[in-house]
Amino acid sequence: MAEVLWSEYTQSWDSPDETQAAWPILALATGQNSELIYTGDTSGRLTTYTLGECGEALQRHTSFTCAHTPIRQLHVFPTACFDHILVQTDDMIQVRTNGGLKVFGKTTIPNEAFTASTVCPGGSEAYVVTSAGAGTILNLSAGGAVARRINMEASTVKMSFHDNMLVSATTQGVLNCRDARARSFSAVVQSVAAFDSSISDMVCAGNEVFACGSVTDPNNAYSVVADSRVKVFDIRKFAEPTAMIDLGEGVAPVKLCYANSSVWICHDSGYVESRMQGLGADSHWQVLGSGYAEPALSDYAYASAFCVAPTGSAALIADTDGLLHVWAEEGPQRQPPQISHCGDAPNDVFASDAEMQIGVDFDDESISLSAVSLGPVGEQLLSGMYDGQLYDVGRPVNYVDPNTTGHLRQMDNVGYMFNPRTGKRNQQVFGRRWRSRWREGVQSSQDDAELTMGRSKFLSQQQRQRDHPSRHGSPRLDPTQPGARGSSSPAPQSAAAALSTASTTPMAAAMSGGEGQISSGKAPPKQLQRMRIEYSRFGVEDFDFSLYNSTKHSGLEGDIANSYANALLQTLFYCPEFRVVALSHCATDCPEKNCLTCQLGFLFRMLDTASGASCQATQLLHVLADRPEAAALALLEDENGNPANGASYVVLIQRLLRFVLEQASIECAPLTFDRNRIVEQMVGFTQHVSTTCPQCRGTQTRSSHAFAADLDPPYGTSGLATLLAGGSVSVRRAEMMRSGKRIGILDLIAQSLSKCETTRAWCAECRKFQLLQTEKHMVAAPEGYLAFNFPVVDNASSGANASAGLGTVAASTGPGGAAGGGTDAGGQASNPWQMSLPTEFRLAIRGSERPPASSSSQASGGNGNARVHVLPAKAKETSDDSAGQGDEADADYACVSTFNLVAVISGIRDTPRGSEHLVMHVRDPSNPGSWLLFNDFLVQAVPEDRVVGLFDWWRVPSVAVYVNGDRASLARTIEAVTQQFPYKISTRILTMPKSVLDRPLSHRRGNAGGKAPGSAARNVNKRNEAIPLTKAEAELLENGRFRCAFDAEFVVLENAKMEVFSDGTQEMHKPPIHTLARLSVVRANGGLLHGMPFIDDYVAISRPIADLATQYSGIHAGDLQLGISPHRLSTMKEVYKKLRLLVDSRCTIIGHGLKHDFRICNIYVPPELQRDTMVLFQTPDFIRPIALRFLYWFFYRKTIQSSEHSSVEDAQATLKVFESYMKTIDDDPNHSVDNVLDVIYSIGKQLAWKVPE
Repeated sequence: MAEVLWSEYTQSWDSPDETQAAWPILALATGQNSELIYTGDTSGRLTTYTLGECGEALQRHTSFTCAHTPIRQLHVFPTACFDHILVQTDDMIQVRTNGGLKVFGKTTIPNEAFTASTVCPGGSEAYVVTSAGAGTILNLSAGGAVARRINMEASTVKMSFHDNMLVSATTQGVLNCRDARARSFSAVVQSVAAFDSSISDMVCAGNEVFACGSVTDPNNAYSVVADSRVKVFDIRKFAEPTAMIDLGEGVAPVKLCYANSSVWICHDSGYVESRMQGLGADSHWQVLGSGYAEPALSDYAYASAFCVAPTGSAALIADTDGLLHVWAEEGPQRQPPQISHCGDAPNDVFASDAEMQIGVDFDDESISLSAVSLGPVGEQLLSGMYDGQLYDVGRPVNYVDPNTTGHLRQMDNVGYMFNPRTGKRNQQVFGRRWRSRWREGVQSSQDDAELTMGRSKFLSQQQRQRDHPSRHGSPRLDPTQPGARGSSSPAPQSAAAALSTASTTPMAAAMSGGEGQISSGKAPPKQLQRMRIEYSRFGVEDFDFSLYNSTKHSGLEGDIANSYANALLQTLFYCPEFRVVALSHCATDCPEKNCLTCQLGFLFRMLDTASGASCQATQLLHVLADRPEAAALALLEDENGNPANGASYVVLIQRLLRFVLEQASIECAPLTFDRNRIVEQMVGFTQHVSTTCPQCRGTQTRSSHAFAADLDPPYGTSGLATLLAGGSVSVRRAEMMRSGKRIGILDLIAQSLSKCETTRAWCAECRKFQLLQTEKHMVAAPEGYLAFNFPVVDNASSGANASAGLGTVAASTGPGGAAGGGTDAGGQASNPWQMSLPTEFRLAIRGSERPPASSSSQASGGNGNARVHVLPAKAKETSDDSAGQGDEADADYACVSTFNLVAVISGIRDTPRGSEHLVMHVRDPSNPGSWLLFNDFLVQAVPEDRVVGLFDWWRVPSVAVYVNGDRASLARTIEAVTQQFPYKISTRILTMPKSVLDRPLSHRRGNAGGKAPGSAARNVNKRNEAIPLTKAEAELLENGRFRCAFDAEFVVLENAKMEVFSDGTQEMHKPPIHTLARLSVVRANGGLLHGMPFIDDYVAISRPIADLATQYSGIHAGDLQLGISPHRLSTMKEVYKKLRLLVDSRCTIIGHGLKHDFRICNIYVPPELQRDTMVLFQTPDFIRPIALRFLYWFFYRKTIQSSEHSSVEDAQATLKVFESYMKTIDDDPNHSVDNVLDVIYSIGKQLAWKVPE
């Protein structure tokens, strides 16, 4: 066969508008009766395209939203005059016309997503299956009526109907075949285990079934890899594959398609090849076809969807960047390839002349709209609404001040209270802030007044109070006193004293109950309630965070998406060994752009140098949101800021702890040379797991690493209910529950480390679900940290119900809702735990030798012969007899380790109906005897009894972290890591800058010996104005004698959320979210290169952009998109690392509005390193911030930013303005600035602060 050359016909990058990135495409299909290409993306939008000339972008034909969940599969089937499309999403099955009209729709029940679907030939019936194995046959010709229900495998991921046979593929690697003609359609006729793990794709053609999937990694029995072979089975005999299509070592086929007598195979890299059926037995499906494709994907993109035209003349590949590549055969005239066999133009419901003839002249005002025909009877109108689009919208009940309801008295079921004289009698006025008061449950201004000591939260208001005390009714503050603007103290002495002694105030004393008793307060202390940032017209930079933190420990702001993770991030920061490893890793040449450990290291460095200033985890949370694993594990909040899937934050932070530690263990593996991972050595423990089936007596053993141990509820759980829910039941816990005993905390700890459970799971030998007995026990005491996860216990888990065996464990409590807590006899909310956490306990690991001497003060997991024992801490003052008894008890164990409590994460509810948030208590590293409270940006000291006591209804424990008292072995390992990988970012990133985005493209097919045309690096030879640092400049930087001028440009990821009232006033609920788009840094050390940039990086952004702000940023559409940008792009981590190097090297940074820029860049720069020209030209008499453009025109009579902003131009202008300022200071150090400001203000008022053109 003569070789036919294929090349890329066109590629399309279709975004909702020019400011947003394209949504990744997950489903592709081609028309049967028209030349249409169908795409379904992750936003739930279905778009159709037609092909144009070669090189032209695809022409959008129609585009409409089908659902708000990703479109997983598309099936096109012909009807009488046009095509219909079966659309499968996670929660809905729809049939649409190619014009967008909805024929019918079917939804699934909650927590049972649709996993697979197919349409039989002819388009008469459709087969769908859910994650629970519920199969349904829909009659497409009867409006989607349910024709039959069948039972299928719960793990079905792919189905194909061919010749009355339904073939399905599962995640266990099994192919099943069912006969549609049989009475019992649910019965499997033939079955074969095609792969060890999941099947990626499957396609049927004739009597043959092609499948690709995953197999067990030969180097690691606990991981899987993609099989490089495509297996071919004969549907008539499923026993063994009839052929193997070997694609070569290291190849990962993920998508299959059959067209034009060839099977088309798509690799994860986007490479496509076709195979034909040979004549001989040895060449069965081994002959290379004529068609192939090799699209150029970005470094972190992979093929997400694949389809081949029925004619075999075009191949369509979609990647995760949102690009759609079309490859076709090269020809002399390069005509558009024919998609369908009929080759007709698109024919949809909107193209019918009969339907478009309205017969009414809308320009004639005398004709009534009732004259418009409604169209054929029985067809759904475009304006038709179905249940999924209807929502109840209503105003909530009136908000009542909780301070007023505290005096409510009831008589004959009628409540009476005194009139506060704040409004009209017998009337409740909503006011303009009724929405925020309803959402918060309490008035934030009254709540925070006790924390801020009555001071204003805004720096601008504080300045006005100092300048004009008589207007605001407050005494004038001395600028030299602590708390005044510009002083070194972060908070006034009165506020600091109040915060440090909050636990001894009358309010705190009333809120803290005695040991073992329920708190009588109706709300948690103000320090534990949700901290909210208020916004003035000057933005979030005007908020005074120092009012909430008088310590040297920095808090994290909580107004960012997924900021519930702040409590966990602070916990990891105060684990010094983990902090050192994260810092060492982030200083290495890690190539992963979304590396969580690098972001942890950058955040830890910022917290370490901030010295009490408020910080943000913006970059880390953005990286977390970009990780697909985080979305799959439901670790992200939804668009309303609530936990995904209605989970509680208490449960969410436990999932996040495991995920972060697992990723850090993988990412930090190169830091150690042995097989042991450093993170696993620091956190968690190794456990031995043994699973036994009581029916077949089969036993499986393995070793695994657990980063956290899961505690059981204090009252136990209902075994039957838990087993029916698919959970596990601890034998020891069930025995204590039946006896009515309350389980102590040491028993709970012991049971979590040595468990004997009965779990309903799949038995490989019996090939069905059985009640398997699983034993788990700790092998050795952890060398570092040991974390415990607390379960979320609902109301039925406390009180008398528990002893009767009616307790349950709640997996979730609604969107961010209250978790845990029952009610006492008086109706007051209570905490089901009613115990105190041990600040210290001893852990003993035993073998199979004789059991130790029994002791009433020790706990053992599982039974009396358990290998793990938890002992109480030794008393600090004991008699000689008691001391001897303790030594005798310890002699029974080979090794006893002491663990001390270092951190506790808890969920807090402000009101019983209010939402939930997380706080963290940690032992003060500078004073181990005291504790610190971290409630987002609020940080203060607290007594130990408020940390360990679990008696308040508003507190739900989530995670408790203990540390081994003897970490000598771990310290030696950490020291070896720091010696080999010290935290020192190399200056090579500035002297020889390069990016991971500079890697070259792959070679063309058939040209293995050299690069094909156009395979050069995508990111090389692009425009970049930066000149790398010289060796002499790098030495100045390392010695801390380098100066530079800085400017950055930003784009808007999310617009501000404003509320506009009827009187025209506005209130900001959430400020806009910006991200760094371009960073430019110029030299300021003199010499030939003075003023020349050495950093000028554009940041590659894959997230949707709401506003490019081109007028202010100079960023145009496509400038930040990899592959189409005219600039040389860098990753956000690479740009941030350069800025981090400048700050760590004590480089003096000159800029204009540095506070705002550094905040968006998510970096803390010490004030002594900043030279802000906006602040330098401000005095108490001249507080107006002056624009850089006006200052530059005033000194040089030249204009900048005439049309668009340029960060290089702005940085150079800032440098010149600073030089003019220094020259002014040199002329007259005492009065020169005031004299210049007098002139500036005089001219500025005359020109209305506008630069003359």
